[in-house]
Amino acid sequence: MSRPSLPDPGIDLLLVADPRDPMATLMTAEARRHDRRLVAVTHEDAGRMFTILGEAEGARVEPDLPMLLRPAPPPVPNLDSDARFLGGESLAVLWAAGALARSPVLNRPTTRGFEAGWCYSGAITERRARTGMALELYARDETDAGPPDDRAWAVEDMRGRTRRWTSPDTGDAPYRARPVIEGEAYERVVVVERQAWRSTTVALDAFDLEARSIAIARNLGLGFVAVTWGLDPGLEQARLARIDPYPRVDQLLPVWQEVAPALIEALAC
Repeated sequence: MSRPSLPDPGIDLLLVADPRDPMATLMTAEARRHDRRLVAVTHEDAGRMFTILGEAEGARVEPDLPMLLRPAPPPVPNLDSDARFLGGESLAVLWAAGALARSPVLNRPTTRGFEAGWCYSGAITERRARTGMALELYARDETDAGPPDDRAWAVEDMRGRTRRWTSPDTGDAPYRARPVIEGEAYERVVVVERQAWRSTTVALDAFDLEARSIAIARNLGLGFVAVTWGLDPGLEQARLARIDPYPRVDQLLPVWQEVAPALIEALAC
């Protein structure tokens, strides 16, 4: 498999994303507004583009470009062993390039992986974010199980579908469940480095959600993240409900006018 050609020297931003990710269209337009040239490449092509050089003063990445890393697509089924090996090697090089590049990288991989301190366990992620750790239950089979107590619970199946847990389920196991606030509504905060914006204009200053979300992102090693908070109907309680290390476009649109230039600024050399 041939190595893709190096990007045009005039290109100064790299977006690594699935071709179906609509962020490519939005970021390309925003980069143009700021007279920046952005190129979008797949994860596999990006990995094949980079070279990691070991030098006396440390590792060096070529080409060294500011990068915005988006989620990798799921593995393609039924690939032969050679294709799987090459795909894995490309991701490994991209991981190293993102971690070692001297240019700005959102979100920069760490020794824990592409998502830095975030992981699929909400409890572990909360512990790493230093927010306290709420109870989290896992089960291989929920068909004979209901909530363990009389609190409000939400259960999520392996497809990411979440619902109130009030009775045994017959969906797609395995499951995980967490206590929630009865009748809770949600507020989302989008963080770009040291800036944050709420999705609504509801008066929630007492909860200081922007500053708390920035601290969560910093503790997880993430520069671009969406943090969702659960709020009780009386607006007296707020709980950390979800952390998304790869904010979706629908999560970004309410605050895109603020987020878009902040992303370009964060990727400035």
